[in-house]
Parts: sequence; C-alpha cells; structure tokens
Amino acid sequence: MVKLAEIFCQHGPAYREQFGDRMPASHLQAMADIEACRTEALGGHVYTCPACNEVLYSYHSCRNRHCPQCQHNAAQEWFKQQ
Repeated sequence: MVKLAEIFCQHGPAYREQFGDRMPASHLQAMADIEACRTEALGGHVYTCPACNEVLYSYHSCRNRHCPQCQHNAAQEWFKQQ
C-alpha cells in the first residue's frame, strides 16, 4: 500500500512549485510534517536488546493531526466509540 508520505515526497516539490503560492501556510506545514514523519529528519531513539545486541531505530512521529500515520490509532479508537 502506498503511503501519503511517499506521494508527498515524490510529487510534493512539483506540486508546491506550481500551487504553493496559493496554498495556506497550514497546508504547506502539514505536507512538510507528513513527509518528515517517522524519518531521520525528526530524529529518534536507538534501542539495543541486552540479550542479543540487536539494534532497533525508532524514529519520532510528526504528531500532526492530519497525518495518517500518527492519527491512525486515534481514528480507530474514535470509530470504536461511535
């Protein structure tokens, strides 16, 4: 399944070049947040298993309310409550 972040990373620069001057700043910020979500751009934590020394990188999320990666669990919980 293609993620919104992948679409924004691939086509976002051209889209912003063509329409960026007509987009609200909040939309531009949401696109930037979604593109950077759970990547090295936002930093993260490194976890090492003491038993096997396996290293796991866990990148920070953008926490933007429009980000499908960040809000998926919250949306599912909301659906359950409805």
